[in-house]
Amino acid sequence: MEYRGSNTHMELIKNQKIDAPPRLKSHGLKRCSIFGCKKFLFKKKFLHRSLSLQTNFLCSKCRPHSKECGFRETLRHKKGVFFLAITMVIITLLMTSYTLHTKIQERKVVQKRVETMNSFVNSIQQDIERKLFIAGFRSIFTLENKLIQTGAYIENVNASFQEMFFNGTLDSQDQPIMVGATLTDLTNDLLLAGEKININVTATYPNLNIDQIDPWGLHITLDTQFSVTDNNNLSSWNAPLTITSVIPISYFDDPLYTIKTGGIVIVKFNQTIYSSFNSTSLLNHTITQLYKSSTQAPSFIDRLEGKIDVNSTNGIESLVDIQNLQSKGIEIEQKSIVDHIYFSSANPSFCHVSGMPSWFNLDNASLGSYNSTCG
Repeated sequence: MEYRGSNTHMELIKNQKIDAPPRLKSHGLKRCSIFGCKKFLFKKKFLHRSLSLQTNFLCSKCRPHSKECGFRETLRHKKGVFFLAITMVIITLLMTSYTLHTKIQERKVVQKRVETMNSFVNSIQQDIERKLFIAGFRSIFTLENKLIQTGAYIENVNASFQEMFFNGTLDSQDQPIMVGATLTDLTNDLLLAGEKININVTATYPNLNIDQIDPWGLHITLDTQFSVTDNNNLSSWNAPLTITSVIPISYFDDPLYTIKTGGIVIVKFNQTIYSSFNSTSLLNHTITQLYKSSTQAPSFIDRLEGKIDVNSTNGIESLVDIQNLQSKGIEIEQKSIVDHIYFSSANPSFCHVSGMPSWFNLDNASLGSYNSTCG
């Protein structure tokens, strides 16, 4: 191309090197090559000043059947699909990782809460056992005081104990000693402990019983439907609960001595240290007022209720120290010194025990258990 004149209109000089096909209009020129397609646009309103060329790569339009253009389009499409697939995989991995992390964290929270609740339930059981011990001890202490004051046995130990534990009363009279040791106090303490760690505690249908399953202990058993629930509903524990507390009878006085001596002689239930007897150990067993188990004797609860003529698998007995009674000005009797016989109206045949003081008499049925003979 040549441009003539600096201020004249531009003329397009055609030569053999760049002949434009006759079919192309004056406003534009299209050409294609292996490097792409170029569209030369002439803007008429600027022909008097300059020649503007605008280039666009329009292979698909200028040569729709070009193999090279088709290959490039296919390659571009495959790259797009590949990058889309990679993006989806990455997003999926991120979402899966986040979901797993969230679930793991939630599981850790629940597991921690379950461990806290298990620890709480275990501590509650221990706490209830301790409170039952306190309630039982105070109740028996109250019953023994009543026995001393009235000089009468307790009609029903279990019923009296239940009244004190559930109501804090005995014979419908308030017992200050039971403050803090009733079922209401126990329940309030449990609720307060649960509130501190956002746990609801419920105990329903309580059933209380006091008895003996061995000669030397009072067994207090509390049966209840126990429920523990997390405030966020992460965990719960609901099951029947049976808690037993054992109170050694060595803490208490023998009601038999208290009633029969008018409270002058007080004897506690101290278990004997002897497994077999001779004259020396038998005398020491007697004057130190020790007890041994006997299926021919009443239990501690039987003694509280004045049932001294019953035989119990949890029975216990002592030998009455006659010299001690005499020293206290108490009238004595000539009969077997086995306590539940001596303090009863029964008077089975007896004999003086060989090698023992003159007052040491045993009934025939008891000689064998003390390794003794008449003399």
